[in-house]
Amino acid sequence: MRIIAAWTRLEYQRRWRSLAALALLVALATATVLTAAAGARRGQTAFDRLWARTLPATVTVLPNQPGFDWSRIRALPEVSALTTFAVARFVMGGYPLAAQNTGFPPGDSQVFRTIERPVVLQGRLLNPNRVDEVDVTPLFPARYGKGVGDTLTLQLPSLRQGQEYDPSSGLPPRGPKIRARIVGVIRSPWFSDSPGSEGGVVPSPALMARYRANLVGIHGNGFINALVRLEGGTAAIPRFRADLARVTGRSDIDVWDNLASFGARPAGSPDTRPPACWPSGWRRWRPRSS
Repeated sequence: MRIIAAWTRLEYQRRWRSLAALALLVALATATVLTAAAGARRGQTAFDRLWARTLPATVTVLPNQPGFDWSRIRALPEVSALTTFAVARFVMGGYPLAAQNTGFPPGDSQVFRTIERPVVLQGRLLNPNRVDEVDVTPLFPARYGKGVGDTLTLQLPSLRQGQEYDPSSGLPPRGPKIRARIVGVIRSPWFSDSPGSEGGVVPSPALMARYRANLVGIHGNGFINALVRLEGGTAAIPRFRADLARVTGRSDIDVWDNLASFGARPAGSPDTRPPACWPSGWRRWRPRSS
């Protein structure tokens, strides 16, 4: 035993630096893992709080059909709130076109009130009756250097460009220019920033009301899709799918479970991953023609 003890002391004296380095590496690796796990828990807890307090949409419904009648869907007994959005694009003047995230102008005044009522991180919520007010998502101020109180120029498609306008083509929109003031920074499951996003601009429903022809075409042949909040939450989705098919005669309408899309996010804040549309920064999908 004395020989073993002596040998152990000699080995320790020779290798203590290597052992110390190894112990340090193990400690750092353990700390990194624990920190990541704690971050994931905090991120999920933050998302859970956001989901609980913002009246989030249960599903995103994408008929992608010109002239779709949303009144029949609003009348379904399991629907507690519904708001529409246009599948249309506009741009911010003075910034590269391709990287901008300015999709899906709100189609009615239900948004911000009965569904997707966002948390205001700074400033205030926009006035839904004013075309010259916008809110932005959390990443926007740092990426663009503009925040509450600053102004942007919104450039809309021309009547000829309409819903077919795509900023990624590199062509500028040729419609009206609107000087709008940033009045708030907001966050909800829908109004959030996707990975790699530069942040997004959230226009007022008044934009759609006043410039509808520029956004969805002279003949109204653009797509108007919707966010729907269901009584009973995700448990009501199967019934909603069945009723949607029954009243529309279509079984091919995409219905996305927003909690599954938003909730299955990597470690981080609620604005790091979108729902299905876009989501919201929100350029998360491309509509399919029906």
